[in-house]
Formats: sequence, C-alpha cells, structure tokens
Amino acid sequence: MQLIVCGLGGAGSRIADTVAAADERGSRSAVVDTVALDTDQGSLADLETIPEDNRHLYGTLTGSGRGFDGHRNRGQEAADEELTELFRAVDDLATSRGDAFLLCTSLAGGTGATLLPTLAAELREVYGVPIYGVGVLPETERTETTDQQRRAANAGKAVDPVLEATDALFVFDNALWTKTAESAAEPEVRTRLNETLATRLIALFEAGEADRSGRVAESVVDASEVINTLSEGRIVALGYATQEIERPTESRFGLGLFTKEVDLDETTAIKAIETTVRRAVNGKLTVDVDRGAVERGLLVTGGPPEWLNRRAIADARSWLAQETGSVEIRGGDIPTPDTDEILALVVLAGIGDCQRLAELRAAAENE
Repeated sequence: MQLIVCGLGGAGSRIADTVAAADERGSRSAVVDTVALDTDQGSLADLETIPEDNRHLYGTLTGSGRGFDGHRNRGQEAADEELTELFRAVDDLATSRGDAFLLCTSLAGGTGATLLPTLAAELREVYGVPIYGVGVLPETERTETTDQQRRAANAGKAVDPVLEATDALFVFDNALWTKTAESAAEPEVRTRLNETLATRLIALFEAGEADRSGRVAESVVDASEVINTLSEGRIVALGYATQEIERPTESRFGLGLFTKEVDLDETTAIKAIETTVRRAVNGKLTVDVDRGAVERGLLVTGGPPEWLNRRAIADARSWLAQETGSVEIRGGDIPTPDTDEILALVVLAGIGDCQRLAELRAAAENE
C-alpha cells in the first residue's frame, strides 16, 4: 500500500521522518512522499530523511518559529489561519500515486493534534482515499507536574476529534513503552520509541508490495485488504514479534566443512510460526486494549519462503479469530529469502475505546 506520510507538529514530524527512514532501509517500499508541517523551526531543522523542501514552518506570527509549548488554542488559530498554505504543501506532493494518507502527531501537543482534524477535512474534500492517523499518547508520572497534567488534558481533548477525522487511528502509548525513570523527552528514548512504532507501521503497509527485485508474496495483502481491515474510523493496536531461526544444514563429508542447506522439517516451521504469532498477540501492543473488543484483524507473517508454512499460518489466523471473537481475520505474508528471522505483525482494528483513552478524557474534564 502506497502512502503519503505527513508529520504534523514536532513529535509527528519526527515519527514521519523515522517512518521514511525505515522505508528507505527496507527491501520493499510503501512511502511515496513525505512532508513535515510544524511551528518549531528547530525541530524541522533536526529532521534527517524528509527533504528540506518538504519541511514547512507555520504559525510564525504568534509563535515566532519556536512552537506553542502545548497551547492548543494558539495551535488551532494558526492551523485555521494558514490552512490554505498547509493544504498546498501536501497537495504539491506525488499524491496521485498514494493509496492513503498517514497523518502522524502527538495527541498531547498544541500543534499537530489541532492541525490534524482541520487538514484531514480539507484532504477529504479533494481526495477519495483513506486518511489514517497515528496518535501518540503522553507518558505518565507518579507525581505529575503542571505541564504533564496539561499534556494529559490535551490528549483527552484531542482524541475524539482526531478519531472522527480519520478512517482509523493507530495509537501508540508512550506510558506503556517507557521504562522506569525514563522520559520520552530524552533523545535516545524518543528515538527508540519512534523506531518501535515505525517498524510496525512499515511491516503493515509494505506487506503487499513487491520487493525491490520484483518478488511478490504468495498471499498478498493488497491495499483493499488493509482498507477493509481499517474501516469505520476506530482505534487500531499493533502487535509485533520476531524470532531468530537457524536454517538446517548438513556437512557434505561429515566433517563440519562445506555445509549446504537441506529441506526444512515441517514441524519446526509450524512451531516457529505458532510461537511468533502468539507472542505478537499476547505481548505488548502499541496500546493496551481488550482483545475481545476487536472487530477486525489482520495477520502478516514474514521470513524465508520455506518457513512460511501455509497450514501453520491458517491455524494461526483461526487461533487469532478465537482469541478476539472476530470473524474478520485477514492474512498475508512477506517472503524475505535473505533473512534469518520470522516476524509476525498483528493488526487489531475496529476497537471502540480503551482504558487509557478514557483516563485521558477524564483528565481533560478535570482540568
């Protein structure tokens, strides 16, 4: 599936930048073009992958190019005043080649979360393709400062307008992924979190694409499969797991020299697929959700073609359907001959709500 990736605000632009970098490194490509729209000149300058011509500063009359420090009212005012120019910045991209827009933002800030609904509405008037959102939730602290309380309230105010504006919202909870005594504001931590999110997004959207040598999956996840899974504008959680594998070999002369690959035992492949899929589903998701609230799902498995056992993958899909209670579990594979690992990506979609978002809405009401 081919994407137009838009970074909105500082955090959203960094996420878009990381997604673009991950796409460039991969054996497949799902990113057609990228753009960053922000009110902080310094944050735009720090981006590494999005071309400089595609980085756009706005809100300078009220923010002086230094951002709005989480003030939603100022962010909304700037978005409304400069919407025409911001839309043009996106419209100037190679939009005709995109199957969907991916709008990335932090829900806790004052820039991206206020721009996203406004920009999405304008894009929907012109383009007949899905608009997906990526929304990052703030971390939590035992003793919250005034700034942290405001960020939580901001996220609570932002989530419903963003959900209404998008066809689906990929939620990533920083509170779930930061370790004790860490802060998502620390550059190293922030980079790790963004790469964690980007890895999962790229695995999903590259699944239906041919690799750079032209090879296509046996069971393709085409754009329509993704669109059908992500329909109805609700929350999406992603699960992901990998497992290293050891390709079976034998020595030609029994001396441990001149080894060659031999046929893979089917039981070994089945066990590897089963284990990896269960870890993806039962492990840490991008946001904690009730598996029973899932209406639709998508299972993507990847690895060397000989390890992608058809029976094991079919059984894994059936198991996922039982775990979620959903009758709409789609699937596909990513054959990668030169890798030494199995991967499983699980998309849990159509989720109406989750505890974390309810807590943030409560924070907004109590502000």
